Amino acid sequence: MSTALNADRARIYLSFADEDRPRVMELVRWLNDSGWQVRADDRHAFAAGEGWGRAAARRLNSCDVILCVITPGWLVSTFCHREFSYCAKRGKFVLPVLCELTDVALLPEGIRALPRVDLTQGRMVDYLALKEVLTQAGSQIGGVAVVDPGAANKRIFARALARRRSLGLLAAALLLGALAAIWFWVL
Repeated sequence: MSTALNADRARIYLSFADEDRPRVMELVRWLNDSGWQVRADDRHAFAAGEGWGRAAARRLNSCDVILCVITPGWLVSTFCHREFSYCAKRGKFVLPVLCELTDVALLPEGIRALPRVDLTQGRMVDYLALKEVLTQAGSQIGGVAVVDPGAANKRIFARALARRRSLGLLAAALLLGALAAIWFWVL
């Protein structure tokens, strides 16, 4: 797979809690290796005299999509909630990515209303769904301005979910075929 960044892909910003940095850096590497332009906030790399607000705004404004990496740390982080609010108010495509969450009811109301990708089980099909949502988001963002970002999120996510179901059916068919081949071989 080519590691060159694709200019037509959405630029992604990851919002995460500091304690989740090792997990998030794995996700950043995976996305970068897949051709996306990913920015992960480094809250400790500000210029002298520059506060979090100005630095974060500059980084957030340079991105098309914000992935909120939802963990217990994200839920209690003031910075993460500010990043989400900032992007939501500006009509950015916001995608919650569940990485460690026991109860969806713990999500803030604004996040709970959005379609989301669940990576808590670490299944490849869930990572493929994330890739598909990002691909759809990139094609939508490049074409038109989004008036209702919530509706755009739902439309893009619905397409990705349909593709994920197709992948699941394909995997089930392959498994069934393999089982049938084994059964015939044993007989």
